[in-house]
Amino acid sequence: MIVELEDNFVAQTDAVFTSCRKGEVIIEEGAKSPYFYYLLKGEVSVYNLTEDGKVFLHHKVQEKNFFAEPGVFLDIPFPGYVNVISSKAEILMIKREKLIEYLKNHPEWSIEFIKSMAEKSWRKSELLNDIVFLNPEERIIRQFEKFKKNSKEKIKIPLTRNEVSKMTGLRIETVIRAIKKMEREKKLSIVKGKVYY
Repeated sequence: MIVELEDNFVAQTDAVFTSCRKGEVIIEEGAKSPYFYYLLKGEVSVYNLTEDGKVFLHHKVQEKNFFAEPGVFLDIPFPGYVNVISSKAEILMIKREKLIEYLKNHPEWSIEFIKSMAEKSWRKSELLNDIVFLNPEERIIRQFEKFKKNSKEKIKIPLTRNEVSKMTGLRIETVIRAIKKMEREKKLSIVKGKVYY
């Protein structure tokens, strides 16, 4: 869900602009921050690392979205990492107390902000449900459906098999086997190595 900033947002919150390069870690697991983050341009990923170094990708953050809000709101350490996956990212950093004051003074905008956080919470619950109750093919299809957005036509899925693996909690070998099986069953097609669903 895109959260559009009001015209006076930057001035009223004393937001600070920062620019980050690909691969740069913005937030480390276990760290605390006095800032809310809003992605103006680029793309970042939110993930965890297992003890053996395996990445579990929670989601990618697109432009015009906040990220890492729960940790800042609750003043607790972040439960994961956030890093830049586009060539660069432009980010607004807003002090916790400034955003809370802005929310109090702009109730209509506050509702949009709350809806954005609620949608993320709902997606997280859905992800946990998928991991617990769905087989590998169903988990993969669920991820593809998020990109398809009720389109009747097949679309190119903008994820690598490695990203699908990280988003579903499946081993990459399992993802590859499941995708090939679904191709044989005509549930999807592969053209020049790209998945169309």
